[in-house]
Amino acid sequence: MIINKSEDGKTIILIPSLEPDERLLAYVRQLREYGLTNIVIVDDGSGEAYQSIFEELRENGCALLTHAENQGKGAALKTGFEYIGQHYDVSSFVVTADSDGQHAAEDVYRIAQEARLHPDSLVLGVRNFSEGNIPPKSLLGNRMTSFIFAMLYGKKLSDTQTGLRAFGPGLLSFMQDVRGTRFEYELQMLISCIQSGIPIHTMPIQVIYENGNAGTHFKAIQDSARVMGVLFSNFLRFISSSVVSSVVDLGIAWFLIDALRPMLGEQHYLRILLATVIARVISIVVNYVLNRHFVFRKEDSQGSLWRYLTLCGVVILLSSTGVYIFHTVLFVDEKLAKFVCDALLFLLSFQLQRRWVFAARRKQL
Repeated sequence: MIINKSEDGKTIILIPSLEPDERLLAYVRQLREYGLTNIVIVDDGSGEAYQSIFEELRENGCALLTHAENQGKGAALKTGFEYIGQHYDVSSFVVTADSDGQHAAEDVYRIAQEARLHPDSLVLGVRNFSEGNIPPKSLLGNRMTSFIFAMLYGKKLSDTQTGLRAFGPGLLSFMQDVRGTRFEYELQMLISCIQSGIPIHTMPIQVIYENGNAGTHFKAIQDSARVMGVLFSNFLRFISSSVVSSVVDLGIAWFLIDALRPMLGEQHYLRILLATVIARVISIVVNYVLNRHFVFRKEDSQGSLWRYLTLCGVVILLSSTGVYIFHTVLFVDEKLAKFVCDALLFLLSFQLQRRWVFAARRKQL
């Protein structure tokens, strides 16, 4: 097969590796056959027993970076990104690939070409998990993560855990700033791209699992916990913000109901109304500040206050209307209807705040 190599001079292949075997040497040779000669290998603390393999990779022209101790896949990728930024042309494209044989050299070449069509996007090589011979734990883990990811972040990705990714030169520093040091880093990368308005494109790739994926260094309990923590982090912060705001609302209202008594005497309704309004205004401000700076972390979200207040008004109208319809049309108890409506609106509010109120207004790269 004849490969056009002229377009790939500025494509850097970054491969984090932990305790590799001879397959990595063969894999690098295959990449070179596709004209992918700029290869950076990160030895993530493999130890002395594996140095002969890494030394051979170095002798074959790969740039070799070494962690004295294992720091995790995310840390290895960041080490590679930093090296690429310092030693390669600023117009270079970056492709990350795994070292355990899961990514065909042909697919690495294809995703490198795809990235050039979408230089301001993150391009994912996604596997088709409907095919056979998929290890059950990999199949279950990917499907569950993809479902939750779509529910929380509004982006349907069939393969959120793929290590085959590519992006243009304008995203290199962004990828270095993404939080995470181990397997959770790759999921955080997707979340950060969505939150920052960076498009995510997908490209189908082959499904390769050798020996039931026995070569993986993914730790079922520890790494799964980290991945789930990243997956739910925004939503859990949103819940925490809502709880704090509710406590503020209730606490101030209780305080003012007593504090206003000497001034308003027997004007009970006015006293309760003022206490309620003042407490609600303060709690709304608290909730807005927490959501902007703690939950969605949008320091420069211009106009978000007015969008937030608009959403508050819409939610109040939807809640009251929903309770009325549930009660009068479906004959549901008003208290139960209120609980159901507010639970649904809580989820809706999270999505609208993420997608609209505090949505990324990203500058052009």
